Amino acid sequence: MSDAYIETTVLTDILVKPGSRKHQRATAAFKRYENTLLPVYSIKEWKAGPLDTFAYLHNKLLFTKSYSQTLNAVSALTRPYQKSTSIEALAAAATTLKASQKRFAGLGGHDDEMADSFRLALASLIIRSWRKRRNITTRVVDELPCYVEAAPRVGKDGYFDLKPKECAGDQECCLAPQLKSQTKLLEALLGAIPKNSGRREDQKRRQALKRLIKHPNQIMDREMCRDLGDAIFAFFCPKTAVVLTTNLRDHAALALSVGKKAEKP
Repeated sequence: MSDAYIETTVLTDILVKPGSRKHQRATAAFKRYENTLLPVYSIKEWKAGPLDTFAYLHNKLLFTKSYSQTLNAVSALTRPYQKSTSIEALAAAATTLKASQKRFAGLGGHDDEMADSFRLALASLIIRSWRKRRNITTRVVDELPCYVEAAPRVGKDGYFDLKPKECAGDQECCLAPQLKSQTKLLEALLGAIPKNSGRREDQKRRQALKRLIKHPNQIMDREMCRDLGDAIFAFFCPKTAVVLTTNLRDHAALALSVGKKAEKP
């Protein structure tokens, strides 16, 4: 395959994990392909997921003005994804500080100084990654007219605001016509998800696919679009490309079900 269809996990590794092995693997992987294609769905998922967690951590540091209290808040998080991403955000901030000039990196020995240093590093990562998002691949593809790609904003209070993170709620998803026109592909994707899976995301994906198959005249709203998740990449990935993802557990079976392939960086 000469092209790679960039999934959210790889986009995240490239944009907000500087200096990490994940970043290095993703960067090296891009060189394997003639073209790298970034669907806007990846940008949407990245902003609503990883980037939102980076903003959460920035805002928590600003609120507590304490590095230690922020660490305690992270350790108390109950959602595994948010906790692991918060830890990776701290690691990314530390790498950014290490690479910056000393006058900006002043970690100091005080808790509040540590909090301020990490907060500023996270702000830099959020702003720079957003600016770079459309420039890291050969092309940006599959635009989403129903999604407002609004830049992160910093309010007068210093807190990041990433809204809107979802598509418009008063109209049908712009992907709906293409999805509804390919019932056989939807059925194949449904068959790739185990019926007895205990994972909530699998159950939601199955329900969304069933609704599209059995009730094509019903409106496909933004919740359905979000629930389809990984199935979107398998469906829209060009035949000449592979889905480039760190999550082969889900993407490999979905891609294979529709005659495509998923690869790891």
